[in-house]
Amino acid sequence: MAQIKPRNPAQQQPSQQQPQPQSNQANRPVVKPLFKPKERVVQDRRPPSEVMLEKKPWNFKRKFFQNLATRYNYYFHARVKLDKVVKTVNRDGQDNYNVLLPFYPTTLQSKGYSKTELDSVIEKTNMAIQLHDPRGKWIDDCFLLMGRAYFYEGDLENANKTFQYINLTFAPRKKSEYKTVVGASENDHISIASREKRKGFFGRFKHISARNDAFLWRAKTLLEQKEYDEVQALLNILSTDPNFPHRLDGGLAEVRAYSNYIQGRYPETIEPLKMAIDKSRDRVAKARMSFILGQLYLQQHHPDSAMDQFRDVISRKPDPMMDFQSRIQIAKINAKKEGGLAQSQEGLRHMLRKERFTHFRDAIYYTMGTLAYPADAEAALGYLQKSLKAGGDNMVQRTLTYKGIADIYYDQRQYLDAKKYYDSTAGTMTPDFADAANVNIRKAVLTDVAAKLAIIRREDSLQRIAAMPESDRNIFLAKMAATLKTAAAEKKKNDAMQAANPYDNPTFGMNSNGAYTPKEEKGDWYFYNQGSKSAGYSEFKRRWGNRAVGDNWRRSQTGTINLANNNNNNAPTETTDPTAKTPENLPPDSITGERLAQGLPLTPEKLNASRKLDQDARFDLGKLYYDKLENYPLAIETYDSLLLKYPDHPRKPEILYSLYVWHGKLNHAAEVAHYKDLILKQYANTNYADIIRSGGNRDVDLARKKVISATYDSAYTAFRDGDNVTAMAIKRRADSTYGVNFMQSKFDLLEAMILVKSDTLIGIDSTQASRKAILAVMNKYPGDEGVRRQTQALLDALDHRNELVNYLAKLEIKKDVDGAPMVDENISMRYPWQNPQPVLVDKLNGAKAAAKIDSARISDKIAGVVPNAPIATVAPAPPPKPLTPYKLAADNPHFVVLSFQRVSKELMDEGLNQFTRYNASKHATDKIEVGSFVLSPSETMLIFRLFPNEDKALNYFDEIREEASSSIIPRIRPSEYSIFVISRDNFILLNSTKDLIGYRKFFADNYVTQ
Repeated sequence: MAQIKPRNPAQQQPSQQQPQPQSNQANRPVVKPLFKPKERVVQDRRPPSEVMLEKKPWNFKRKFFQNLATRYNYYFHARVKLDKVVKTVNRDGQDNYNVLLPFYPTTLQSKGYSKTELDSVIEKTNMAIQLHDPRGKWIDDCFLLMGRAYFYEGDLENANKTFQYINLTFAPRKKSEYKTVVGASENDHISIASREKRKGFFGRFKHISARNDAFLWRAKTLLEQKEYDEVQALLNILSTDPNFPHRLDGGLAEVRAYSNYIQGRYPETIEPLKMAIDKSRDRVAKARMSFILGQLYLQQHHPDSAMDQFRDVISRKPDPMMDFQSRIQIAKINAKKEGGLAQSQEGLRHMLRKERFTHFRDAIYYTMGTLAYPADAEAALGYLQKSLKAGGDNMVQRTLTYKGIADIYYDQRQYLDAKKYYDSTAGTMTPDFADAANVNIRKAVLTDVAAKLAIIRREDSLQRIAAMPESDRNIFLAKMAATLKTAAAEKKKNDAMQAANPYDNPTFGMNSNGAYTPKEEKGDWYFYNQGSKSAGYSEFKRRWGNRAVGDNWRRSQTGTINLANNNNNNAPTETTDPTAKTPENLPPDSITGERLAQGLPLTPEKLNASRKLDQDARFDLGKLYYDKLENYPLAIETYDSLLLKYPDHPRKPEILYSLYVWHGKLNHAAEVAHYKDLILKQYANTNYADIIRSGGNRDVDLARKKVISATYDSAYTAFRDGDNVTAMAIKRRADSTYGVNFMQSKFDLLEAMILVKSDTLIGIDSTQASRKAILAVMNKYPGDEGVRRQTQALLDALDHRNELVNYLAKLEIKKDVDGAPMVDENISMRYPWQNPQPVLVDKLNGAKAAAKIDSARISDKIAGVVPNAPIATVAPAPPPKPLTPYKLAADNPHFVVLSFQRVSKELMDEGLNQFTRYNASKHATDKIEVGSFVLSPSETMLIFRLFPNEDKALNYFDEIREEASSSIIPRIRPSEYSIFVISRDNFILLNSTKDLIGYRKFFADNYVTQ
């Protein structure tokens, strides 16, 4: 019987059909489909590293090629780029060697690292990790490079996580162990490090695991995060760890020295720093650490050891600046020895004649000036002026010179000259300058002093000229007009010469001889030529210092100084006094004697106005000398001259009392008795006489007492009604109007209460600020028992603030069988609309006022600071659900919130990472931050911040609402989260009420989205 071929299933006939003859079946062709059906392929979205992990076996061939590709295709290039970034970034010799140097040449705060290059390092190492087998031996090295790049970039959180991941993932463990456990006991010591097998000749060529290095880098990261206790614990374990390799002993000592150094524990820094210097293989780092060690020895009064360290620095052939500064430090040490000053000065003069120290002439002159002061102030000023004229590119040195001159003038009480040089110092110093705070304070004070002195000198001059006979006055003004015209013409000529100076022409440059020659043109536009841009930036900084971005920055009205020009005219110039009546803004041709006479006080009205300006300026100047500069003799001299010129000064009692106090500070018994008698005899009915007699103020005017009492009542009423702004305004107005009065203690206590209540209402944890305000009142009135009792009660309330807030949040008012209110202590947390707020009744006024119970109000009740105002609670009828407390504020900063429901922590963390990457790629310039926030145990959120207004937030809301489910967090279903926009004020309220459902309804009713 012949064999029958199977038919195509698509062509099979019903079973009841009769079969065809055999001949027909044999001759019929088989029908095949035109195209093979496409099989459904499931896309594997795992990274290649996870796929490779499943490939077996992990044999020699795969190890070799995977390690080779990882090392030389990615790790090598990333390491070279990172090393280049670290080596090329330095402070350009701009360190201040007169104070303790920073431990490292560049700090994270200096922002000197190239973020683009560091991002490239992170990307390369990430690709190496994702594309290659995770069992390769260079994967941990790639993670270490990534963590270091995060560290230098200032992203300390990611750096810490990366180093932690290395320490945990690459910890040694047995194959039989389910999970890795870091830490074990070995030889009675805790061990967390990995043992490195490097014995024998071939052991030196074995690959070294990066895990032990990650411990030290994590310690550095924690130090930048100021986690000093955790760092100390880690270092203590590593120092006794038997498995910690000896090759890292120097690095461990360096981190320990750095930890002590940044915490100011300088004596404890010396020993580990010596060990770090001995073990280090980096010549540049060894020289810097040796210089710091010399500075520490000087601080600890060991000059011989310090000199040995500075000589050691010189022997290491450091950069020219450090070599020069080491020689300067040696000269300073020798100058402190008997007869060594002349020898040091002669040595510095010898350095001036050396060609290799030509670039440091300004620093040499500065050192000579500091050594000469205070023995010879004139010689010191001369050397410092020569330092300015010597020029130089080191802006730190120029800043030090300006400050040195300013300090000498300040010590000599030549405040106008000191003010000019402090202005110059502020114009050139960087934000991290060691004495920046002191310079800014003195500059501000001396600016006020200079303004008052300018007014005094101007009004004295105007009054003196006005008092001349008319003929003499006309001749004097004519000569002055001619002098001003000549000066204006000379200034115009100098400006023209400076405009024609090739120094300001960008096509000219400086050659080695100091002359200016045209630069070579390379055909590139300036802003495309990186070399030209760098040179221009350096030249600008050399000439003008660290200028803040702003309009008209070169004008003298800004308070900054024209620092340098081509003629080395580095002396600071006076700023223009806006109140001056000189005709400086007039055209030179229009300056005449008649025009100058228009500003003279020739009429009684103008003379009285001039005298008033002079009196006020002298009065304020005396206060500045005493309060701000603590120069008691000069303050006394100022008030003595004030009384001599104006014996009928309207504030004479206050001036006499000030002289009484100031002479007492200087222990001038005779003067104290003199002014005391004057005040008690001539001004017996004043507060100043009352202070002298009883040590307190007295308001003898009954009407004035009533006004002050009424003012306090109005301020307290506003405070009680919750209007803190009005209460504070009334209190400040009372201070300026009535000065020190008999109710001053109550006014000050009220101000402290306003501060506590205001901070509590806006949700600020103000315990420290509030405590400081209350303690200030307590210390100001130590003898007032009422103030002491009330302030102590307020402090007790602040100490129990959290317990009080929690209690009030759970408080529920109920009624007993008789209808009287009672408090149920066994209650649970409820939302605000579920828990009717009690009504507070003010029995003093008999008026009901619905008040929101908060910690500040209860603190007032506990402390008893509400006199004659007992509070009682009355349970009202259950009210309906209150209106929403949320408010629209388009200009208020806004957040975008993504709230999760029933989402696991792993998915939420994944979402956080995905949104972070999304913002980095799509909104890099907007600097949108995303973080997790736990509103309640069942409500977890992602917060996107900070948007300046409502429109910006809504635009971002519309964007991520579409992108979230499709590309950002596809693993989380849209039904498991919700997105909304909320203002900062509403978010503070939401955090307090936990009313997420109520806010969602508010958002749906009030916000219009696409």
